[in-house]
Amino acid sequence: MINWSQFTVDNGAITDLRELLFLTVFDDPDIDLTVTTKTGVKNGEKLGYINDLGDVGQKGGGCDPTYSKVNITGIQKEWELGDWEIPKEICYQDLEDTIAESSLNTGTERAYLQDTPYWDVLLMPLLQRAIREMFWRIVWFGDKDAKNIAGGGVLKAGVDPTLFNMCDGLWKRLQAIIAANSKQQTEIAANAEATYAKQKDGILSAGTAIKIFDNLLADADSRIFDDDKSAIFCTSSLFKALRTDIVERYGRTTMPFENVGAGITLSQYDGRPIYAIDIWDRMIAKYEDTGTALNCPHRAIVCSPENLFVGTNDKDKIANLSVTFNDVDRKNYIYAASKIGTLVGEDALVQVAI
Repeated sequence: MINWSQFTVDNGAITDLRELLFLTVFDDPDIDLTVTTKTGVKNGEKLGYINDLGDVGQKGGGCDPTYSKVNITGIQKEWELGDWEIPKEICYQDLEDTIAESSLNTGTERAYLQDTPYWDVLLMPLLQRAIREMFWRIVWFGDKDAKNIAGGGVLKAGVDPTLFNMCDGLWKRLQAIIAANSKQQTEIAANAEATYAKQKDGILSAGTAIKIFDNLLADADSRIFDDDKSAIFCTSSLFKALRTDIVERYGRTTMPFENVGAGITLSQYDGRPIYAIDIWDRMIAKYEDTGTALNCPHRAIVCSPENLFVGTNDKDKIANLSVTFNDVDRKNYIYAASKIGTLVGEDALVQVAI
């Protein structure tokens, strides 16, 4: 799980894993900022909404009025859950002749890695971070038909499609919504540029970001704003372009903002909260790179998290880890598995800039 060949044994600088300094890493934000999690969901279970009764009130006709049937319409979505798993094995021999060797137990217990500095200080924190990132990846970028670029998909060459194809994520569902109703898409022309540089220059072109945000809010269904949790959620690239535009147009030194959590920037535009989600930028760059350009690097959504759902059949949001040691093969095993799926509640209550 760790490439120990990158570290020198007995180099006089590192003798204890507790002295090993982590490279700068990103502490990913809580995914519940952008979605609503449903636990105990069953595959095929329905999520339903009552829509409306239709129009009422017509010209009066005196006696013997004409009665019509009550016709209540609704919306029904179906949960489709896919399986994910985390199977990992670690043998103590993989740690011998590395800087991790000093953290191992001795004698018969040498193979047992739990409760060692390697396990507690290094492995578990890294695994927890990887699991948080896994949920962001699946929930937002999942695609049951995930393919690499060579196969007609959007995944970067060398990226494993099985990291994504357990279920359709929210970006794919949002793409389907705007494909069915183009009025729910606010176009970002810079995304169609053929190079990284042109995609960046395009979004930074004077007035571009302000126009995108103005159109995004103007095009959005007004019912979205009836929910006090509604906001604009966008990539960091689009937010930074807006800040640049605001500064240049209005002569401000900067656009007011605050970091409300690791990887989350909160600001306001036209009285609406804006959340810049940096992990979207990082995942687009990591997984959806053609080699010359990124797949829609600038994105935004106007919606409420209460209209974007993640479902799992577990009682808790995240499945428990099974951690075991096998006395026969002398290996340590880590395993977790569950089911996951996503839904957009009411299709009309999202506006997507992409």
